[in-house]
Amino acid sequence: MEDKLITTSVSPTPEMIERAYQLATRFQCPFEERLHKTMNAFLRKADKVYMVGKLGRDMLYTADSEQPFFFHPSMAKIRVQRMLSGEVDPLVSIAQLRPGDDFLDLTLGLGADSIVASHAVAPAGNVVGVEKNPFIAEVVAQGLKHWDEDVPGLNEAMRSIMVVQQDHLAYLRALKDRSFDTVYVDPMFREARVHSAHLTPLRFWAEDEKVTKDVLKEAKRVARRAVVLKAERGSQIFTRLGFPEIKKHRSVSYGAMPAERGR
Repeated sequence: MEDKLITTSVSPTPEMIERAYQLATRFQCPFEERLHKTMNAFLRKADKVYMVGKLGRDMLYTADSEQPFFFHPSMAKIRVQRMLSGEVDPLVSIAQLRPGDDFLDLTLGLGADSIVASHAVAPAGNVVGVEKNPFIAEVVAQGLKHWDEDVPGLNEAMRSIMVVQQDHLAYLRALKDRSFDTVYVDPMFREARVHSAHLTPLRFWAEDEKVTKDVLKEAKRVARRAVVLKAERGSQIFTRLGFPEIKKHRSVSYGAMPAERGR
C-alpha cells in the first residue's frame, strides 16, 4: 500500500489534471486518474489521498477519519462580521493589531486567525502563515486563493495571506531581528483535545510541532511588539513558557509576551 496518493475530483478539467501531476512530482507520490472510482477505492491503495478539486477546493482523505479535510473560513467569517459591526476581536485586541502591521502566524492550520489578522492590518499590512505539513499548506493556500464570500473585505483578507510551507523554528531562525510586529502561535491542534467537527480532520494530517523555549526565544527576537500565544483556558503552557499577560475569552485564553528590546 502506498503512503500517499494524488487524484482529482470526478470529471476534472485538463488544468486540474496538470496540477495533480505537478503535485505528485512535488510531493514525490503517485498520481492516479479518478476515472469515476470512489474515494474508498483509492483509500484501499493508499493511507492518505490528496484530491485536486474544482475552483481550488482541494480535499485530503484518510481512512482514519470519516470526514475529509478541506479549507473553509470557519469562525473567521463570523469574527470579521463582528469586527465590521464594531466588536473588538480578542486576538486583534491583545496583539494590538492595526492597519499596516506585519503579522506572522507560526501555526497556520485552517488559517482562521490569519484571516482575522489580515483583515485587521489591511490594506497595507502583511500576514505570513507557516505550516509544516505540505499537504495542509497546499489545501489552505488554494482555499485562500479561491474561496469566495460576500462579507466586505473578507476575500481581500484571504488573498493577502502568504502561506509558507516549512518548520516554524527553521523559518524563525532564518528571519532578521524585529521582522514582524506580532509573532503568533496557536498550539491547540497539537496539545489540546479538539471538539470542533471542522477541526477534527486536521488532526490526522497536522505535524507534531511543540511550542518550545527555543521557538519562544526566536519568536521574541523576530517580533517588534509582542509574541502572542493562544491555548485552552486553564492550560499550563502559559506558566511553562512564562507569559506575563493572560486574557481569558470563552473557552480559550490569550497570552502576550513583549518582544526583546535593544536590538
